[in-house]
Amino acid sequence: MYRWSKDKIKNFLKRFFLIDDTPHKIAAGAALGVFFGIAPGEGVATTLIVSTLLRFNRLAAAAGVIATNMWATFVVLPAAVFVGAFLTGNNYESLMSSFNSNRHLGWKFFIGKVFFFNCTLPIILGFFIVAGAIALLVYTGLVLLIVRYRKHKKSEHLFQKRLEG
Repeated sequence: MYRWSKDKIKNFLKRFFLIDDTPHKIAAGAALGVFFGIAPGEGVATTLIVSTLLRFNRLAAAAGVIATNMWATFVVLPAAVFVGAFLTGNNYESLMSSFNSNRHLGWKFFIGKVFFFNCTLPIILGFFIVAGAIALLVYTGLVLLIVRYRKHKKSEHLFQKRLEG
């Protein structure tokens, strides 16, 4: 009984995190993970659920979110504020100083009506646009790399067969 359940769990985990997938699904999973890793408030659980629903590669998605979770949010903050300020017609310096001077007040302050529309919403909008652009770059780069690697690996394999045959 113990052996049966252990093998069943092992097979489930292998299928769940299978990396032997199409280049699109691997790259899409990684890009989704990078997107959720950069976007504030999202995490590994959300990434795994969404990647499962969209049938993207879960291992690549988990790797993407873990690689970018939290640290990327701080790195991307200035760009997110710039994009959010541009899209909403706000001033970058005033938006950034408003965020920096009030961030110690906690999340309840950030969802207050006046501050939400003046500061929080532009920054969140900027985060999603910047995260989407970075995820698109990750997707494109990974698809190209995976296709190139697999093509090289396949030609190398065919070359070996010719030498042996």
